[in-house]
Amino acid sequence: MIEIAIVMVIIGLLAGGGISLMGMLTQRKARNETIDYLKQAETALISFAGINGRLPWADTSGNGNENIGAPSGNLPYQTLKLIPTDPTKRVLKYAVNSNLGTDRTTSCTTLRAGLSGGPAVVDADGAATSFQTAAILISAGPADADGDGNVFDRIGTGSHQGDNTDGSPNFLRYPPINGFDDLVVYLGEHQLYAEICEFLSLAVNNNSGGTVYVHNRTQGSDLGALADGTFGTYTILSGTQIEILNGSGGSGATVLPSTPPTPLALAGHGFTITLP
Repeated sequence: MIEIAIVMVIIGLLAGGGISLMGMLTQRKARNETIDYLKQAETALISFAGINGRLPWADTSGNGNENIGAPSGNLPYQTLKLIPTDPTKRVLKYAVNSNLGTDRTTSCTTLRAGLSGGPAVVDADGAATSFQTAAILISAGPADADGDGNVFDRIGTGSHQGDNTDGSPNFLRYPPINGFDDLVVYLGEHQLYAEICEFLSLAVNNNSGGTVYVHNRTQGSDLGALADGTFGTYTILSGTQIEILNGSGGSGATVLPSTPPTPLALAGHGFTITLP
């Protein structure tokens, strides 16, 4: 009887350990699947920006579509043509820098100058100082790990602090610990710039006999005016349409001849227009 009792105890211990192991493996599987989903969402954001010249706004109405002008809310999965939820059956939280939701010129000019404003993040794998990001994606994890009534967690003590409930003063990427199980991916300004932006230097030599206006047809604005016998240099986004006019604000006629003739769309790294 003693031997049987010992065997039963061993079986019980093995069964308990098996249940614990299965729970750990299930959690690991869900976490890996969530990481994959976050990467898919990040790729979709970059692809959207490449096509549209901007990042999508957040979804604040709950239908999966972006709401123009909304910098923070849910991931607009319908706009991005993504599966609606992560493996925990929750829609990702999403925040975007408000200067990156308009058009390619505004986005690239902002990225070139350096981001300001939110969303800001602290990455616990690095320094404790927050920095600006182009966009951020947050999965809340399977539970309200910090027990504050909101599934998005926060850490308010220690060197690395942040609050993923509202990103104030910053969001936080942190390894899983007791009290924090969010998964976070952020899109850096340099990463996005490399994907959607290319600038070139434009030089215009004016020997036409009168004042000319270098007009950005894409944006509907003048880059500058050049008197006869002068030249100007301008930094413009690749793909911009440029024309040389004899009137300001796009109101004049095209100045002919020019080499090459305008209007024309420019690409590459450098270009020169000469008016003989």
